[in-house]
Amino acid sequence: MKFQLFRHAVAAATLTLGLGAAPSQAFADGVTTLGISYAYYDPVSLVVKDNGYLQDALGKQVAINWVLSQGSNKALEFLRGNSIQFGQTAGSAALLGKANGTPVQAIGVSTNAEWTAIVVPANSPIKTLSDLKGKRVAATPGTDPNIFLLRALATVGLTGNDITLVPLQHPLGRQALNAGQVDAWAGLDPFMAEAQLTDHDVLIYRNPKLISPGTLLVRTDFEQAHPDVVKQVLQAYAKARAWAVANPEGTAEILAKEAHLPLDVAKLQLSRSHLAGEAITPADQTAILAAGPILQTSGKLSAGADLKGAEANLFNTSYTTELGLK
Repeated sequence: MKFQLFRHAVAAATLTLGLGAAPSQAFADGVTTLGISYAYYDPVSLVVKDNGYLQDALGKQVAINWVLSQGSNKALEFLRGNSIQFGQTAGSAALLGKANGTPVQAIGVSTNAEWTAIVVPANSPIKTLSDLKGKRVAATPGTDPNIFLLRALATVGLTGNDITLVPLQHPLGRQALNAGQVDAWAGLDPFMAEAQLTDHDVLIYRNPKLISPGTLLVRTDFEQAHPDVVKQVLQAYAKARAWAVANPEGTAEILAKEAHLPLDVAKLQLSRSHLAGEAITPADQTAILAAGPILQTSGKLSAGADLKGAEANLFNTSYTTELGLK
């Protein structure tokens, strides 16, 4: 299966591998424990974890607490509670979380993938977005698939009020679809890829233009107190990304092992993933901010939410610029 991995990322990332601060520096900064999430929807995070790149950068003095995130909503929940200091979320979810007061900044791109679509069973009478009117649709609130669903409905003149949203975490949404408890599901890889290959479920609507890039987030207070550790995390990501680009088969094997899925499922997910670099480009920012209008009408903003402030202050590109990451 052809992997759509961008080979130019190898050279850009490799340039940074020797730039990390000494492991003792993180310890001297007072960091003895670091919380960071990993996620099946972010294969690079799995490579960072499995290959030990972050532990190598920080040294054995720092205990790393790896926390599995089942979705952007979970990563934001962990960040709000300060059980992790770094987490991976979709850009649209990061914007929503920031607007609702989660104290984070987006410091890099975690992954850039077509990781969501609208999924129905193989024998479903639902063929188009318009057919979703009046139907039960599973989605995980506050995540890119949920936001993608709302943006997709808007393209045919529908809103969230025209469907019955069934709020379920991503893997449970897939189970509900196959059990006939919902009519459609705003899917997420790798569960969406598994549904295609195992149950022959159908993606009735795909549109990468409505999908936001994945972002690597850091708590603002941690970033201000420990900028050198932020650099080390980004460099560990760069090293992992370079390895993933050079070793697509090994990356698929890590994903399959971590997610407890067949190798062909992991390969299908990776065929929709673009490992293009750490820097949040102007195009990435535009794609993320494009979710703003639907967030305003989604009912997902809490009382007192500051969407404009979030749009102005979500991105911190100073670290990737300083490190020369592309």
